[in-house]
Amino acid sequence: MQNTLVLNLPLPRYRLSLNSRFFYLIFLLLAFLLVFYIFQTSSVVSGSYQVQKYQKKIDELSGENKFLEVNSAKINSLESIDRRVQELGFEKVGKIHYIQLSGSSVVIKK
Repeated sequence: MQNTLVLNLPLPRYRLSLNSRFFYLIFLLLAFLLVFYIFQTSSVVSGSYQVQKYQKKIDELSGENKFLEVNSAKINSLESIDRRVQELGFEKVGKIHYIQLSGSSVVIKK
């Protein structure tokens, strides 16, 4: 003899009605839009961070450019040029004498 206990539990079969299908479709659409929104927000924040970083670099280079312009003006001033001329031992030219060439030829063949 076999003593077997069999339980036939009624397992519900889910048949999605039109309303519940529509609900799941809306739920999936909202989940997709939420993920898309998070991705876009992340992209915007990353872009603004890059713009801020490049703006700092522009400000730094602009300050360095102004510094170099001031130094260039100091180096090319007449006072520094006069001082450099005296250091090198140059003299002022008095009267300029030009060489007079006779005829139209510069080189004479012998």
